[in-house]
Amino acid sequence: MAVADNNDSAMTPDPQWLEVSVPANAESVESVSELLARYGYNEGVVIEEPYRQDEDGDNLEIDTTRHVIVRTYLAVDATLPERRAAMVQGLYFLRTIGGVGEPTYSERAEEDWANNWKEHFPILRIGRNFVVRPSWRELTPAPDDRVIHLDPGMAFGTGLHPSTEMCMLFMEEVDLNGIEVLDVGAGSGILSIGAIRSGATRAVAVEIDPVAACSLAENVTLNEMGDQIEVISGDIKVALDASRTFPVVLANLIARILADNAEAIASHVAPGGVVIASGIIEEREALVIDAFTILGFDVAERKQSRDWIALLLKRR
Repeated sequence: MAVADNNDSAMTPDPQWLEVSVPANAESVESVSELLARYGYNEGVVIEEPYRQDEDGDNLEIDTTRHVIVRTYLAVDATLPERRAAMVQGLYFLRTIGGVGEPTYSERAEEDWANNWKEHFPILRIGRNFVVRPSWRELTPAPDDRVIHLDPGMAFGTGLHPSTEMCMLFMEEVDLNGIEVLDVGAGSGILSIGAIRSGATRAVAVEIDPVAACSLAENVTLNEMGDQIEVISGDIKVALDASRTFPVVLANLIARILADNAEAIASHVAPGGVVIASGIIEEREALVIDAFTILGFDVAERKQSRDWIALLLKRR
């Protein structure tokens, strides 16, 4: 099925996905993300924030003079015209409020998904020691660097987003030496790999999206961690044996999914264990806290990067 490209770009043979890109200012990102998530594949949204940094990854800072780009992908099938029309109408109303630009559309074949990231993905230094190296970039690591070799494809988790960054900052504070960790919604595998680099002996990475799970498995192989990271493609509610518990659980999701899956996540937290929960917009922080409080968790620490929140939740 062919779809008209508003950019008049070259047509991709047999397109399977329609990439929708929307520029938005900082105040509008949340509204645009919520709208695109309604219609995008697996509610997936990519938030590409404009960064400036040196080529070696130092001096990373957000470029506040440029718009954020919010992207999603629509499957090219019989329902596309209806979904696209509803999304376009919603974007029209958001643009009347201000801060939201015109959407652009590009047709993508399945194999284009991973390649589309490369031009926007530099070497990143996060916290004291984490270094995220795209597989296509050269790096000479320092002795204390915890290098994560990554080819994210369409999986979430590049380190660019504040939710991932704050998770990794928490991972530098929590003692992971000699323990097993659970990574819920593992995406690209960046947190599981980072946990092993930080001393964890084993990680169980659960990812419900089969496309992301493929990227996850490839990154585990890329980092030569096949014996240390167990990849499970499935829903956390049914993917693991109920008896399996972990002292540290990583959950970089969004507020609604964290709240909806709080009971399933909590069931795999060992007594006295912690959940590093991220991907929470500020106005929905209470939703997540309430969901975990009734399950016996307290907020031990909180991080915030603009409108995004990460929580260290400790089981009583």
